[in-house]
Amino acid sequence: MVMLAMGNSGGAHSLSPVTMLVGIGVSILVVVFFRLSGRLRLRGRYESQVNRAMVGGPEITQLSATTREEAIAELAAHAARILRWPDEATIRRNVLRREAQMSTGLVHGIAIPHARFVGLGRSLVLFAKTSTPIEWVTADGRPVHMVFFLLTPEEDEDAQLKMLAEIGRCADDPDCRGILQEASDCRDVSRAILRANRDSHR
Repeated sequence: MVMLAMGNSGGAHSLSPVTMLVGIGVSILVVVFFRLSGRLRLRGRYESQVNRAMVGGPEITQLSATTREEAIAELAAHAARILRWPDEATIRRNVLRREAQMSTGLVHGIAIPHARFVGLGRSLVLFAKTSTPIEWVTADGRPVHMVFFLLTPEEDEDAQLKMLAEIGRCADDPDCRGILQEASDCRDVSRAILRANRDSHR
């Protein structure tokens, strides 16, 4: 790109070749710096979006639900006790509406019901296990026995997409699924999510 400078007479004068080369050199250095710094961040400590949003204490939520709708209702009630807003009915209604558009069942017994809310101050993730497998429309036809429940701000679409991607990688990773199945508390869940996604960013 050729840059122009205005002289006192109001005419346009091209910059000298030396100045242009210096400008190009600086631009290249800036691009290289950001690319290298990005690689260094990926090789360093990976910060999981799911783990940042996971709340509710170390205990894994145990669901008594026997249907998809009951599971969502239980998790909506749990989320409403943590958040000041939205209330339980609003959470349940929005998540069920999203579920009606397209099932959130993944594979290997994992589902990720989710919804976005205008004005929600922070993202929230709950992890739960079911007492008995629940029929859910899943990609592999298997019933669900592990549920990630995601609520994110409407204004931050990237937050939801990043979390769904993290959980998807975990669902595809046999080691990660094994940790989830044997998890005794949410710290094990966090470890599984971190392992699956840290490895993918090396």
